[in-house]
Amino acid sequence: MKLAKIIENIDCKVIGSTNKKVEHLTHMAQEAKPRSIYFCLSGKFSNGMQWVQTALENGCDVVVCEQSCTTKRGVTQIIVPDARKAMSEIASVFYCSPAEKLKIIGVTGTNGKTTTTTMIAHILSSQYKVGIIGTNGVKFDGKTLPSNLTTPDPIDFHKILSEMVQSGVEFVVMEISAHAIFLQKMWGVMCDIIAFTNLSQDHLDFFENMESYQQAKMQIFKQDTYKKSVVCTDTECGQKIAQIARNCTSCSTKTNNANIFACDVEHTTSSQTFSVVSKSGQAKITLKLLGMFNVQNALVAISVCSNLGLSFDQCAAALENLNGVDGRFECYSNDQTTVIVDFAHTPDGLKNILLAARQVCKKHKVICVFGCGGNRDKEKRPLMGAIAEEFSDFCIITTDNPRYEDNWDIACDIAKGFSKNKYKIVLDRGQALREAVMLAKKGDIVIFAGKGAETTTEICGTKVESSDKNIVKKVLCI
Repeated sequence: MKLAKIIENIDCKVIGSTNKKVEHLTHMAQEAKPRSIYFCLSGKFSNGMQWVQTALENGCDVVVCEQSCTTKRGVTQIIVPDARKAMSEIASVFYCSPAEKLKIIGVTGTNGKTTTTTMIAHILSSQYKVGIIGTNGVKFDGKTLPSNLTTPDPIDFHKILSEMVQSGVEFVVMEISAHAIFLQKMWGVMCDIIAFTNLSQDHLDFFENMESYQQAKMQIFKQDTYKKSVVCTDTECGQKIAQIARNCTSCSTKTNNANIFACDVEHTTSSQTFSVVSKSGQAKITLKLLGMFNVQNALVAISVCSNLGLSFDQCAAALENLNGVDGRFECYSNDQTTVIVDFAHTPDGLKNILLAARQVCKKHKVICVFGCGGNRDKEKRPLMGAIAEEFSDFCIITTDNPRYEDNWDIACDIAKGFSKNKYKIVLDRGQALREAVMLAKKGDIVIFAGKGAETTTEICGTKVESSDKNIVKKVLCI
């Protein structure tokens, strides 16, 4: 595609020729090559302007930047007010505006995004061709593609949407992280519905405090980038969002004042049943996914799909044959022991799965195995330790994704949350699970938390193959 065509509707000042062919977009200077556009992004920890020369040495001769830079002859500079917004706009044009050809459903919130998007996609797939984008990867047309980010960067995002359009996808259901909102990854994209699940502590390494984190979540609901909204009002943040969101359908598991609400919840060891109610009707649903948090996730999914014209009965029929979500409260058992694998990596997420496990095992014990990620929100570590102490009978603190931190230091931060000697530290994740299984008696449940469906462990910039599910199968000999 010609550069002139790509930027014809972009607010910019051009230095140099626009009569160039563009075949590649990147914001990574190391990935630049001939016929690339390199975007100089200003970030919290780096500045893309520092890498311009690297991009040029790799053959790139078009640079998008917020201020003029020194370049060699023949290089075109596209100077824009905001390089991140420009990257989104240019990526959309480069891939032939795929978002305009799709119905896009976005789900944001601290916990529950993956499960809720899976539920929505499962319901819609009974009638439509659906694609899904999120923490567990990109899925469409029978394919699963890995994704390093919950919400892909704009270049990858529009490329994925383009491939979905070519495959005949009609609906895209995607997770929208707080980082994605803050970094304007979806700038210029119109969503049919944006849904909110809940808010609790996470990502304070980036947002520094809960107020900033909450504002990032709320920001997307203040923009003209969606047609309708669905907001769960079970948290204070949800109540605030419901007041500012446009065309809002509120839903709740705690009050019948919402537009759609859940009531009469009954739990068993293998399922839970609840009624979903609104002024226009009601239905009874039996859900194989356990935990009150999954009633909340299901309610958000039903509220979204009812806004798209599906009846409660259609939603109920679809959800009742949903067997589970990859890496979310996945149960593995042998004759002696039950281990549940879950992605829970926040204080509220850990509390939710421990309470759900307690509902299942009744008077038996809950043993928790978990760690915390390195170079991430350090304040949540002792909070998660305190929660593990309160809601489990014993805890083994282990490794998660240490990144560039020392495993022992992370474990000691978690241990600060314990007031009693109800824990031990075993840094080898496989050995930690083995010891937990040896402690467990018949009827007890071992929670193996933090990594869910992840297939790698990040250590000093390198991703090493590692799967909690494979560890569980090996330890349980199943």
